[in-house]
Amino acid sequence: MSINSLNFKLVFFIFLLFIILFKSAVGKENYVVTTVNQLPITKYEILNRSKLIASTIDNNFTLKNLENYYNQALKTLINEKIIFSAGKKINKNLDSIVSEKANRLLLIEFENSKAKLNSFITKTTVPKSTLIEKYKAQLIWGIVLKNKYKSQFDKIEKNIDLTIALSKEKKNEDLYDLAEIVIDRKNNSKLLEKINSALKDGIAFIDIAKQVSISSSSKFNGKIGWKNFQNLPSFIKRKQTTINEKEIFTSIEKDKIKLVKVLAKRINGELSYTEDQVLLAQVKFPINFQKQSIAYIKIKKILDNLLLNKKNCQSLNNLKKQDHEFLNLRLIKSRIADLNPKLQDIVNKTNFFKTSQPIFYRNHGYVYVKCDIEKAKLNEINYISLKKSIMNKYFIIYSEKLLKRLNNEANVKLIENLK
Repeated sequence: MSINSLNFKLVFFIFLLFIILFKSAVGKENYVVTTVNQLPITKYEILNRSKLIASTIDNNFTLKNLENYYNQALKTLINEKIIFSAGKKINKNLDSIVSEKANRLLLIEFENSKAKLNSFITKTTVPKSTLIEKYKAQLIWGIVLKNKYKSQFDKIEKNIDLTIALSKEKKNEDLYDLAEIVIDRKNNSKLLEKINSALKDGIAFIDIAKQVSISSSSKFNGKIGWKNFQNLPSFIKRKQTTINEKEIFTSIEKDKIKLVKVLAKRINGELSYTEDQVLLAQVKFPINFQKQSIAYIKIKKILDNLLLNKKNCQSLNNLKKQDHEFLNLRLIKSRIADLNPKLQDIVNKTNFFKTSQPIFYRNHGYVYVKCDIEKAKLNEINYISLKKSIMNKYFIIYSEKLLKRLNNEANVKLIENLK
């Protein structure tokens, strides 16, 4: 007999011994642990479901760690028995009706490979029937929900279809991308003055919103999304019918002061150039005791030499060398509409790979190099996916509602503790 043959038999014997010991450890007898609406949950069902959970979370299982999942396995099985019980009230043959589709869904999970499925069954010693059960439960639950909330789902579907139809009709209308800054009205007149002053000085609206606004939109830099004219805040619509990009509107309300800026505008649904993504290289340089104009001429000469006949900004990395350590390089990638007005002006007036006019602030100057622009694109709306997504949201809402009710109504009896 060959050595390979002996090794194979030895491995097979060890595997067989493990199975025997495993079965011995968990007990040879099977018994009913719980009944749900008179449907039994057995010890073996709980053990097999625990193996599946352990295989997913621990990527393996042992006799010891299986105990960690008994409660979760039992809860899952109770929910499934409740679902099967509800399905039988609709059609006592529903289990067999969904069986074929459940088998297909199980096979899909294993990439339509029977070999991979069989390998998993052998590895976990979980019978195929246990794997099938969860898919049967999912399919039956879908039928139960649609039967229970048929009128509600029909109404939701019609509303979705109507909304999608209106969206298609309105895709060529004017749209406005808005951001807001919200502050308390009480004792904040000086803060409002400072905000307006900062905006005039060229500080970006969204930067102020992020730091100052008390609205939850501050988490998104004050952005509140795209609106058509009808959905604009009423205080904007009352002021004027023609609304342009960069305009800022102020509303003093009962207890709050609100500033709203039009970041970008799509005329007849067409993209605005301000939606393009621009890549800028910002170079900060010291003025010290020089005239501003002289400090600018020096930095412009350095940058012009680095950028001579270049088609990208890679050469600016040389600024990090020791002889230019007094300079600070920072890359800014942003939608043009989100930049402050001064930078927007620079983007419009400066050619690629050329040094911009300077901006001075205290003892430093800033120049910018336009390195790249990525054109914005309108993403086509997949209305089928959108409809499916909305329907899934309501499916989850109604599912939780009904399952909670059925759990409260279920007749769950403990027959014997799991040993």
